[in-house]
Amino acid sequence: MGDWLANLPIPWMVLVVFGATYLVAAGVYLVVVFLAVGERLRAFKGVSAGMLPPLGIVFGLFVAFTASQVWSDSDRASAAVNREAGALSSIVFLSASFPGEPEAHLRDLIRRHIQESSEAEWPLMARSTGALRITPHALAEALQYTLALTPRSPGQITAQHEIATALESAVDARRQRIIVSQSHVNGVKWACLLLQAACTLVAIAMVHCDNRLTCTIALATFATGVAVSVVLITAHERPFKSSVGPDLLKRVMPQETASQKVIDHAIALHLTTLLHSARQVISDHQDLINARRAGKDLTAQRVVEQARAGYARTTGHALPDLDPTSLEGMMLRAELEAIGEVMDQAQALINDSGRGFKGFLPATFAYRVADIFRSKVSDHAYLKLTAPEELIRHRDNAPDAWESEMIKTRFQSPHWKKGQFVAEEGELNGRKAYRLIIPEYYEASCLSCHGEPRGARDITGWKKEGRTLGDVGGAISAAIYLK
Repeated sequence: MGDWLANLPIPWMVLVVFGATYLVAAGVYLVVVFLAVGERLRAFKGVSAGMLPPLGIVFGLFVAFTASQVWSDSDRASAAVNREAGALSSIVFLSASFPGEPEAHLRDLIRRHIQESSEAEWPLMARSTGALRITPHALAEALQYTLALTPRSPGQITAQHEIATALESAVDARRQRIIVSQSHVNGVKWACLLLQAACTLVAIAMVHCDNRLTCTIALATFATGVAVSVVLITAHERPFKSSVGPDLLKRVMPQETASQKVIDHAIALHLTTLLHSARQVISDHQDLINARRAGKDLTAQRVVEQARAGYARTTGHALPDLDPTSLEGMMLRAELEAIGEVMDQAQALINDSGRGFKGFLPATFAYRVADIFRSKVSDHAYLKLTAPEELIRHRDNAPDAWESEMIKTRFQSPHWKKGQFVAEEGELNGRKAYRLIIPEYYEASCLSCHGEPRGARDITGWKKEGRTLGDVGGAISAAIYLK
């Protein structure tokens, strides 16, 4: 059947097919009735009514034969879409094995593929014009990206293999649905079916040519059956227009992936929480650091391990083991390396048996870590230990205008919830950045230098500030520069 008919909306298709069928039936009726006179009438009446059942059965077989292909194509189309949806769902699920930027990127690619399939490919397939030469760019990019990932555990190795397999399955399923979309009932089948219908109409008209009312009723009844059969086959000849839509693919579409702001927020929160945890380790070990002996087991490895444990206690989950090639993974690795380098550099001081107070304070440690971190990733991120302006002892730690405002108006406000951070977009070093700052509070170990009596000299020679347990003593500020 012509493409123009198959492309019509169903109501118009029904109108055209029924109108054409009734028109043909009316033509057959008029011709036969006009010719049914004299000898021709006797000849027409000689046609046995016993011919009608075989003719009807043959027509029915043609309809069944043609419809079987249509139903088979519909089943193949559904199977291909189901397989593609299952593969895409597996990819979305397995992408969680690579948390952070890799997971977000894979989910974005799957979302893009589903959107392109439903918005661009489906209309083409509905018109049988979908082309295999159109490369599924999103799936191809996802496969290349997956194969380029560096697994860091046996679980990630397995996940990488399964994601690649699922992507290949999705590509093959897409190929199958496009092939099915190009299948159609060929002209020979339509010609046989319609010729058989025409022969049956002529036979009915001849058998009942002596009774015009009976002839009209019989022709109209059979013509209705022919029209219904043609509409049913034509309407389902293109499954991607009728019975198989992109709804199943849309149902497995991942939720809107995290915006860059959400990703930046996660990175900044990782950085600040990790530095807070590492700083707490140094605070907890001040007695050990200041002990007059050598051979102390406060190595870089131990501090990193305890900082990780502190991070897990604070957040309720372990520090993510991210792909080091991702932005988030690169920054976490840079901070862990900075912690290790500061501890390695401090080993001689920490193990100096001839010296009591070492001056290796939590603030000193945090400042050095942040400084090394910035030197490693200065183009991407910023990390800093700061404090209220009146508590600053080293000008390099002084807050900038935004940090000062957040400390004064938020952290030092009596209505501010203790421990709550502030995060927003702003300016930093002349660049747009996503900024996050978390408050730090005085603990008992801090008050020997920052507590009472106010104005007295502490062990470092600075004047005590007269602060009390739980007062805001500082803040850890982080920023991710926006692209």
